[in-house]
Amino acid sequence: MTFQRTKAWKESSDPDFDAKLDRIEYAINERPDRTFAFDEFGPLGIRPTGGSCWAKEGSPDRLPATYHRTHGVTYFHGCYSVGNDTFWGINRRRKGIAPTWAALKSIRAARPDGAPIYVILDNLSAHKN
Repeated sequence: MTFQRTKAWKESSDPDFDAKLDRIEYAINERPDRTFAFDEFGPLGIRPTGGSCWAKEGSPDRLPATYHRTHGVTYFHGCYSVGNDTFWGINRRRKGIAPTWAALKSIRAARPDGAPIYVILDNLSAHKN
């Protein structure tokens, strides 16, 4: 995971944006040991990339522009603990509520004492269940 340079920025049109931002800042600043960020990334697929590599001399093998991912794709469900500065995740074959619940349960398992935890999520439809 790396930091990316921002090329453009949009302001939120959400009327509750300030209240949501205040809740996030409270969780990060006042309860960092109980704050987690969660997101999905994908589809990930193993595919050839251009550039230098180890290959036999001669003409390189060419892949058609319509290269298919014959082994399927995976989605990465990542969890970041703000207080511990640790990152973990799991690969799943699909996005949806079941993999999301499994990842959220792994966050609860990180703090099994039953006290409140704060989870920062984006607006993905799988998070609304």
